[in-house]
Amino acid sequence: MRKVDKKIAIRKITFSALFLALALIVSVLENMIPPLIPMLPYAKIGLCNIVLLMCFLLVGVWEGYIVLVIKCVLAAVFAGNMGMLIWSLPAALISYSVMVGLYYARIFSTTAISVAGGLIHNMVQMFIGAMVVGTSILTFMPYMMLAGGIAGLITGILCHVLVEVLKDKINPPAPVEQEDEIQETIES
Repeated sequence: MRKVDKKIAIRKITFSALFLALALIVSVLENMIPPLIPMLPYAKIGLCNIVLLMCFLLVGVWEGYIVLVIKCVLAAVFAGNMGMLIWSLPAALISYSVMVGLYYARIFSTTAISVAGGLIHNMVQMFIGAMVVGTSILTFMPYMMLAGGIAGLITGILCHVLVEVLKDKINPPAPVEQEDEIQETIES
């Protein structure tokens, strides 16, 4: 492995670990906040989405997937509720995959991608809920979709601002003498 490759790998691992730690902290703190809408006790702002979307945008897609899965598992462990993985992991994986697809379409803003992620996440959780507890839960679908859209909008705006501030700090421009090596690495 060349020196440039090692530096890139170390940088990705380091920032992935930082984003994982931040996602876990945000998850624990968000679980302490009482429901914003008492009639929808599981509707949350989804502050972890900011961290996960930032990880994807600033570090990489696969690093984001790894952080997402580890965060879901450890959040369930910290909450003492492994059953929450039934709801959280499939919804997180599907919504994250949709966000990745929308990003690579190159026509959507970070905010739009986050809104789509919030909508898809809530939709998947509602369908899982229908399979687990029955279809009566689907009566909450319009409210959960509205909550997901609003949460996605808020987190998308925050993520956009944070990415703009941090992108040059996390992925600084390479010195001129390294640009050829980096380009060769990308092409191979």
